[in-house]
Amino acid sequence: FVQVRSMRKARDIRDQLEALCERVEVDNTSSAPEDQDSILKAVTAGFFYNTAKLGKVGEYQTVKQHRTVYIHPSSVLAKEEDLP
Repeated sequence: FVQVRSMRKARDIRDQLEALCERVEVDNTSSAPEDQDSILKAVTAGFFYNTAKLGKVGEYQTVKQHRTVYIHPSSVLAKEEDLP
């Protein structure tokens, strides 16, 4: 069975990808499987908003909006030990 909620989520993801393609000037009419550079550009543009760097006080700040974020306890990064 096809669930309405699943279809809405798929449509939302497609809309997000389409917006990312437009932002990095990827032609949305081309669908050549060998054109991986265009796909990588779109995906990378979406990841940029989720990047963060470690600040001087030990908190992570997002690069774009300078919000404080934390590593999830189940993340592999949360299990790293401090280096000497």
